[in-house]
Amino acid sequence: MEKKIQVVLVGAGNRANVYASVSLEYPEKMQVVGIVDPDPVRRELMRERYEVSKENCFESVDAFVKREKFADAVINGTMDHLHVETSIPVLEKGYDLLLEKPFAVNEEEMNRLTEVAKKCGSKVVIGHVLRYTDFYRAIKDRILSGEIGKLISIETCEHVNYHHMAVSYVRGKWRSEKLCFAPMLLAKSCHDMDIMLWMMKETEPMAVASFGADFQFGPHRKPDGAGTRCMRDCPFVDECIFSAKTNYLATERWLQYVWKPLEGYGELTREMKENSLRTDNPYGKCVWDFERDGNVDHQTVIVNFANGATGSFSMIGGSAKSERNIHIVGTRGEIKGTFEDSRYVVRRMAPSTEAGYVEEVYDLGAKGDTIGAKGGHGGGDEMLVLDFLDYLNGNPPSVSCATLEDSAISHKIVFKAEKARKSGSIEKLS
Repeated sequence: MEKKIQVVLVGAGNRANVYASVSLEYPEKMQVVGIVDPDPVRRELMRERYEVSKENCFESVDAFVKREKFADAVINGTMDHLHVETSIPVLEKGYDLLLEKPFAVNEEEMNRLTEVAKKCGSKVVIGHVLRYTDFYRAIKDRILSGEIGKLISIETCEHVNYHHMAVSYVRGKWRSEKLCFAPMLLAKSCHDMDIMLWMMKETEPMAVASFGADFQFGPHRKPDGAGTRCMRDCPFVDECIFSAKTNYLATERWLQYVWKPLEGYGELTREMKENSLRTDNPYGKCVWDFERDGNVDHQTVIVNFANGATGSFSMIGGSAKSERNIHIVGTRGEIKGTFEDSRYVVRRMAPSTEAGYVEEVYDLGAKGDTIGAKGGHGGGDEMLVLDFLDYLNGNPPSVSCATLEDSAISHKIVFKAEKARKSGSIEKLS
């Protein structure tokens, strides 16, 4: 019989809550038995949600690891720049670890965590949830079957819609490396870089080039006459596509971010929300008034692989619709699809046909964006956690499992890409 895995949440934010919620759906598989977070409000909310005893709630990792080991694993959902410093003590204490991506914000941290994990012998899985979606797993299986031959090229792109761009990467905590210590390519798109490397796993990346810039934001692009806060002094409050009024009051978008300053106040009235946006809520500030510390709103990465294949990835912030696309060309065929449509096409060479090819369309159902009908990230959040639990129960890592060693490769690509973008160089990986 499989063992029920007991976990401690380090970081009581949104991502840890998403992963921990699997314990409510599958109580026979997982139980949350501890909470670590410096915020007393968040700590208490999560303690009540998962019925954790007060003696197993801690303000810091230091306080947590002073206790004897009382669980099997830790789910680490802290901010990106805290991942390594909060993970090393729990690994040294003997816990296995599910760690949110990106697991490190620079190459030095990446190497340090990898060394500690290897020394401790812990099982470490990184939260690359897209690997677990029906869409990407189906494409991976097609590649493994060999039906499109050897891979020549892979092109991927992620379109980040305008309101997601604004809430997370302009107004939000990921707008600047001074705040989150990670560039947008790492904070947003290490998922996508991981997908590229996962699909191309038969070979190794050798060199990287990258280009990108901030095209839309910054004080010098602010419209003449615009105010400082949407709800207080801006004449464009009803027409601006980034307006806090239309994006956060008239809709239900991004509740977990926008109303965090009011957390703990109980049921929120419209008056409370309006007052918050008019005064000190950062999401009520003009989108052009934020310091973004040289961060980009669009970027393209080009990768050269050891076997001669090439890959490219483009992150484009500011589209009307969020969308991830993929196009893989092999020596005997190609695969092309859109994640949000949960649909892809396989084309195979067929010289005897008029078109020169035959194609089959695969519709996997469950259409929608990344919070679709199957839950977070197209069902990937839940499947990642369930796979992690299986791994801890002694089963071998699945095809989708992103171990620390796997993830280190795509992280290194990101670090080299950022160096290439800033210097205009081509960066070698060896």
